[in-house]
Amino acid sequence: MRWTGETVSSAALPRSGRVPDDTTSFVGRRQAVSQVRKLLATSRLVTLTGVGGVGKSRLAISVARRLQRAFPDGCWLVDLDRLTDASLLDTEVSAELGVFDQSGRSPREALLSHLRGRRLLLVLDGCDRFVEECGTLVAEVLAEAPEVRVLATSREPLRVAGEHIWPVPPLDVPRSGRAGAGQREAVLLFEQRAAAVLPGFRVDEGNRDAVVRLCRQLDGLPLAIELAAGRMRTLSVHQVLARLEDRYALLTGGDRSALPRHQTLRAAIEWSYDLCDDRERELWARLSVFAGAFELRSAEEVCSGDGLPREEVFGALAGLVDRSVLSREWSTGGAEARYRLLESIREFGREHLDGPRLRSLRRRHRDHYLGVVSRDAEEWFGPGQRDRIAKLGADQFNLWAALDFCRTEPGEARTGQRLAAVLAFFWIARGQLRDGRHWLDSLLAEDETPSHDRIHALSIAGMVTAMQGETATGFARAWRAAEEARESGDADALHYVDHSVGTSAMLDERLQIAEEHLARAVQDGRADGRWPGLTVMSLPNLAVTSLLAGDAGQAVRLCEEAIRLSDEHGDEWCLSWSLWVKALAQWASGELASISDDIRRCVEIKQGFGDVLGIVHSLELLAWVAAARGEHQRAAVLLGASRRLWRPLGVYLFELAPYVRWHRECEERSFAALGSRRFDAAAARGERFDLAEAVDYALGRQRARRESGRDPVVLTRREWEVARLVAEGLSNRAVAERLVISRRTAETHVEHILGKLGFRSRTQIASWVAERSHGGDGPGASG
Repeated sequence: MRWTGETVSSAALPRSGRVPDDTTSFVGRRQAVSQVRKLLATSRLVTLTGVGGVGKSRLAISVARRLQRAFPDGCWLVDLDRLTDASLLDTEVSAELGVFDQSGRSPREALLSHLRGRRLLLVLDGCDRFVEECGTLVAEVLAEAPEVRVLATSREPLRVAGEHIWPVPPLDVPRSGRAGAGQREAVLLFEQRAAAVLPGFRVDEGNRDAVVRLCRQLDGLPLAIELAAGRMRTLSVHQVLARLEDRYALLTGGDRSALPRHQTLRAAIEWSYDLCDDRERELWARLSVFAGAFELRSAEEVCSGDGLPREEVFGALAGLVDRSVLSREWSTGGAEARYRLLESIREFGREHLDGPRLRSLRRRHRDHYLGVVSRDAEEWFGPGQRDRIAKLGADQFNLWAALDFCRTEPGEARTGQRLAAVLAFFWIARGQLRDGRHWLDSLLAEDETPSHDRIHALSIAGMVTAMQGETATGFARAWRAAEEARESGDADALHYVDHSVGTSAMLDERLQIAEEHLARAVQDGRADGRWPGLTVMSLPNLAVTSLLAGDAGQAVRLCEEAIRLSDEHGDEWCLSWSLWVKALAQWASGELASISDDIRRCVEIKQGFGDVLGIVHSLELLAWVAAARGEHQRAAVLLGASRRLWRPLGVYLFELAPYVRWHRECEERSFAALGSRRFDAAAARGERFDLAEAVDYALGRQRARRESGRDPVVLTRREWEVARLVAEGLSNRAVAERLVISRRTAETHVEHILGKLGFRSRTQIASWVAERSHGGDGPGASG
């Protein structure tokens, strides 16, 4: 996650982890923030240590937000709490940094290559779960990237040379309830959290002594204080204190002065546990099998049964939210609430599951997500693809947990192969080839017994490997899957296998084999009208094969068929690539008239998916078209932008020889036309573009703004309301209060506004609103 200005920049993140709470809600800590900032000025690695619940994460976030201007390449957060597999550490860090290397390089090598020469702050939150692996990674980052600084949170040091360890103290607690006590950190936090569940609550003369005593009993631990404040929905301060003192007496025999801080936190969690009814306690334990956030329907399916009817899950879940055991989040767009257990609370719940119950629940969890993914794969060729990808992205860590169960639980690897294979559309459409290959390879290694699931997984592994640039290896794996399918007589698998073999053969430039298998996959799809998973992509891939074989006309006809089918079925993914291949075929044959319209439509779709690879393919092709039209200045700018954006992807245009040759010819033609100085200046301009700026330039949006004085972006009615309030100078908190929405929702709206308008600050939003308000413009009919 990257911070830019006051909001999180979604444009910087094709994938984002946990969005942190707004740090203005993290009261106090000014001195601590200042001290850590000073340490980072002189030390390249600072590790914040302390017991769980002491506020390490929020302190790190506060520091990072206040250091934005010191790091031109941003402050980036990687939340490791949800990571269940240490081998995915490099991949997760890369994803949060926007490193979408598609090559066969190791994740570590790609990450270090990205970091060299950059000046940024990397916040690794929750290193204690994989302290050894994090320490090794950080040591290499510091050695390879001298301008990178690392701020880590962990219950123990990373033990890396040059590490500065800073123990995070608890919040400042007053000695008594005298005047001025209400300004201390712990009391402020309790007041703020209590007011969130009991509007209008304030610390005053009547309750100050009780609040101070309560905060002292909790040793100033933020998590414990928040749990206690959550009880204010049903109890008074004095009742909360009395019940907490009873809990201490039970745990320590009355000797509260000897209570260690970790017992204090556990006491607060156990107290919350005791306040729950039997249904809530049981659901708490069962929910511990989820990794990251989850939706109500997932909780109902995984956790119901065995004495907890499905219709009672919602009531128990609502009770856990009321008791501050579950925290509520909003999914992308705020369409459906999602819930999360904090790590300490999740671990406590899991303690109440014995081995057999835990395995049974993990299996139900796996089966649930296998069902979700299987339905999505069957329905992929149709409407709602963006929503499916966004939903699975939000469920990513639950998918990882399901795959990890299959890999580590004896006898489950074959089911894991099935899950990893049906996720093919997710690996490819979301640009997570490395993640896909990791899970496919590890699960294939666990069970080598021939089966339908293994054939499917092996064929997908071959295609993914080829797309990473290891074309010969990828083709060999897909070919082996085809041999196993033929030997076993598995007719159902052959449809998938033909697509995988044909695609990997096309990428390896084995055109005759590619044409044979892709044509058969297309024939099967035409015959029964079924295009499960990504098999409809056989049409544009066969078109590429025809183009490389010299038949541009056939390539265009195949693409037009794919475009027609996509439009009929409401598909966007195949449509976007078909538009690109059609434009490429028209460029190759010199028919340039309609290319720009096709590429514009293609890019707009790919922006909706966050498909960086597809966008850069489109920019590259537009550069070739510009050069063919004699627009060499424009071609040079686009080549510069393409050069910058290809670099972190690792694989250039899948490294097909004709593509590389066409790129070189375009570059040489424009260089000759402009001369060295003008070409280099134009290319340098393009290299300064970020992805959004490059797309704007390629599609002429900058020109449209200049000529019309308006943005080709339409805000929703709610976004327009938020933009107007921002223009009035209101903070996110004030916007939320005015519109009666959560602060998180207000932040998300501001985030979307900045992203849509391509702005970086609230001041720009204010100026934009002023221009439109003066001209009488509003949100139009977009609501």
